[in-house]
Amino acid sequence: MSDAVTCGWFDARVVTGAHPASLQPATDRDAVAAHLDRFELSGALVSAMASWLHDPIGGNAEASALAHSLADRGVLACWSAVPATPGELDSLTELVERAVDDGVAAFRIHPASHGFSPSLLDELYAALQANRLPLCIDSAEIAWTDLSTIATRYPELPIIVSNLGYRKLRELWAALSGHSNLHVDLVDFASHQGVEWLAAHGLADRLLFATGLGLRDPGESVVRLAWSGLDDATIHQVGFTNATRLFGAPDTPRQSGPRDVRSTAGGWL
Repeated sequence: MSDAVTCGWFDARVVTGAHPASLQPATDRDAVAAHLDRFELSGALVSAMASWLHDPIGGNAEASALAHSLADRGVLACWSAVPATPGELDSLTELVERAVDDGVAAFRIHPASHGFSPSLLDELYAALQANRLPLCIDSAEIAWTDLSTIATRYPELPIIVSNLGYRKLRELWAALSGHSNLHVDLVDFASHQGVEWLAAHGLADRLLFATGLGLRDPGESVVRLAWSGLDDATIHQVGFTNATRLFGAPDTPRQSGPRDVRSTAGGWL
């Protein structure tokens, strides 16, 4: 493995704001910029804590404001969606159109937290598929059967599952092998050598580096990929190339001098 391990990676999950029960400090523009500097990242996909915990639609403006302020650093916004209801959201199709105009790179849904059935968002899935915008969702927010239904009905819609936790490889394997549009990021991807196992079975193109900054210590995901048994080319694919394909992330990783992240691992955890 080369010395500049994380240089140029793209972080596919950053959350701006503060979680009331988290031990992590609030994540604002300066925190995201410091995160990019610390690990020499080429960019990040940012969603808002408010869109999850407080204001599903209003938090989108917060995500976009941060993304626009760090656009030169490769930061992209991820918006959230809920079923259309009077006074909150008139049209999911129009929401996606506004997102495209704003340069938003992906959408995220929280059906369990927001109390709705994923089947109520067919209009959203169709609009995302038409615009090639990925759909992101935490595994705790949706049943595997519902996830499979969406992936089947919208085969050209990229779907990224996050927060897998422990002992999820069997369910994940069934989903990934059955649906070529499903992907998984590395936030809380805690299965022992799960990254290596999926890559060995030809699924490295479905893996995305992501830290969950704002919810989790980013060092967890950094170590998971940097200290994996993958070769340099595969690490680069997971750390950067797959994000470029899905989000339209920067085409060329930011260049800097060599830095061995493994030598500072004790400072992350």
